[in-house]
Amino acid sequence: MASSIPRGIRVIDWKNADKSRSIRYRVRIERGDFVVDRSFADVERAKMFLEDSKTPQGRLLIAQGRDRASMLVDEVERLAIEFIQEGRAKLSDAIDGYMRAYVSPKLESAIDKERQTAKAARARLEHCKTIRIPYIKPGFAVPSGPLASLRQHAKGYDEKAIGDFYIDDLTEQETTEYINTRLKDGKARSTVKREIYALQSVVNKLRYTDNKAWKRLNGHNPFLLADKTRLKGGEHRRRRVITEEEEAALLTELRRCRNPEMTLIFALAISTGMRRAELLGLQWAQIDLDRGVIHMDADQTKASEDRLVILLPEAKEAFKAIQRVDERVFHYKIEGFKTNFRRVLERAGLSDIHMHDTRRSFISRVLKNITASPVAIADMVGARSVANLERRTIDRIRQNDMVEAGAIATEQELRWTVHHKDGQTTARYANMIPDKASKE
Repeated sequence: MASSIPRGIRVIDWKNADKSRSIRYRVRIERGDFVVDRSFADVERAKMFLEDSKTPQGRLLIAQGRDRASMLVDEVERLAIEFIQEGRAKLSDAIDGYMRAYVSPKLESAIDKERQTAKAARARLEHCKTIRIPYIKPGFAVPSGPLASLRQHAKGYDEKAIGDFYIDDLTEQETTEYINTRLKDGKARSTVKREIYALQSVVNKLRYTDNKAWKRLNGHNPFLLADKTRLKGGEHRRRRVITEEEEAALLTELRRCRNPEMTLIFALAISTGMRRAELLGLQWAQIDLDRGVIHMDADQTKASEDRLVILLPEAKEAFKAIQRVDERVFHYKIEGFKTNFRRVLERAGLSDIHMHDTRRSFISRVLKNITASPVAIADMVGARSVANLERRTIDRIRQNDMVEAGAIATEQELRWTVHHKDGQTTARYANMIPDKASKE
């Protein structure tokens, strides 16, 4: 090996940082003002360095750290780092990619409801990135057993924003710490649950936004595996319905608004059970007052499915009172209506009422007047799938009968009108217990 080493390169015994020993190749040059002393792990780089030192251009590159040997070392290190880091993504980067693909497009939507939902999703995810959670740095022991309670005093204990973690470094322990931290901060279980499921969706969507990062995870989603025991329950079942006295007080205050649309929107909400966003997005072409029905498009409904809304007599009268200006029935944006409705509630002294209570009130009032149970489907035509027959044929016939009758006669018809898929959903709105005030 010695015969292949040119003059100017010395073989030296090298002591490594881990106290092991190895061979290195040293090049030491002193030519006037040009003095350099470098050692290399392999002889080829040492030869390259020695050759560059013999020309003025080479010596200039050496002085600048841009000679071939140095650049080769940098390139090798860069490739090694890229190999180690390939496919790695921080949670904040994954959130940014998710928002670019799934949230930002909806911020430009022509549908007000979609824009509002996207704004809420963006605010939630941006905030999630900043939540600081405790962890034990790599290389340090995680306290266990009797010492587990002293974890925050352990060597290696630290805190950082969850968005700064590489996703493949996140384990169920860190994601559970996120839950514990948020609950400790006094956040409602329902709020934390929404955040965890949002972050879970961000990781799941990596297969479409960052496939290399997704493959690196090998199907492991740390938010899916987090301990959600403390999040069980947490859903506040609101049973508030608007009494006739409260409705009258609200209408009185609403009529004092300069814009008459405020009164009409509330009146229609409580007489149709439609959601606020559904009402504000209505167009005259969807309303058939002769048949007493509204044709809701899929992009207007929460479930993204079209539906028919039956108009009771009071709803028909409310629509007849609206003056047509253009193709839109109402001209409020969601945020503008929310602000004005909040002011009306304050003036009426009814701060406990939400706009969504109109939907609950409509359902409760209709249910109290229904005596017939849903009609059982008789499978007498030899259909292979009873469910498909009911959904595609029988339900459509019943809906048409409901429209022709101009009334809601069964619980099933009520669910079609308010767009609930099952009785369980409707039950969350129904408040059959008389209000205490009405008893007195």
